[in-house]
Amino acid sequence: MDQRMTRPVRITQARPEQAGRLPERLDRAVSWSDFRTAVRYDPGNRMLVAVPAISAKRAEHPWLGEATALHIRSGDAEVFRREYEHGTVYWSQRTGAHEVHGEIAERWLEIGGEASFLGLPTTDELRLDGYRAPGNGSAGGLAHFERGTITWTARHGTAIVHGMVRDIWALLGWERSALGVPVSDVVVDATGVLRGCFEHGTIAWSPAGGPEISIAASAAPAEADAPGSEDRDSLERLQAGCAPRA
Repeated sequence: MDQRMTRPVRITQARPEQAGRLPERLDRAVSWSDFRTAVRYDPGNRMLVAVPAISAKRAEHPWLGEATALHIRSGDAEVFRREYEHGTVYWSQRTGAHEVHGEIAERWLEIGGEASFLGLPTTDELRLDGYRAPGNGSAGGLAHFERGTITWTARHGTAIVHGMVRDIWALLGWERSALGVPVSDVVVDATGVLRGCFEHGTIAWSPAGGPEISIAASAAPAEADAPGSEDRDSLERLQAGCAPRA
């Protein structure tokens, strides 16, 4: 029987005269487009979408500092995050990439983070430009989540506003309204009424009674063209019949 052995082929570097024939793409740094092509980019692979989105968000906010951990997938959900020195960026397909930091982040994580009833952030932290704290005049902040909002001020700390109370507050103009900023979390009492307390009044809502808004007399505008007078127009539209029923 004629047995033959395959001779090993020695791999050598390209000869000088062959160097000029190398593809041009090998003469430059590998781009993100090259990487996607090389790994046969699959839009279904959320990791390949999350990483550049998180990096882009970090570039928008250099104050976040350097990364302190690798990109992490949260549980079985298609949620990714990366922690930085001064905050964390979260990403999901439905919400995009947004940062959370400071006391708002601490409060959100305290109630369960993305697993809580608030869900994921849908905005970065925003300034409460319509609010000025007595004395120092500094503004607070707020961040919107899928099912609610967390506000923070130096005077009142953090507060969670959600449900119809949040929707009514938004209709009235958020912190610029005559109600001002929240001073405590929205709660549900024993009768099923959703209630939120603000600096200058309260918002209550129930499926049976609809909305009830109370604004302190000292906070109500005295003239039709005074700042905040638009609240009256909005309040007139908030009849019990406009609220969804159970």
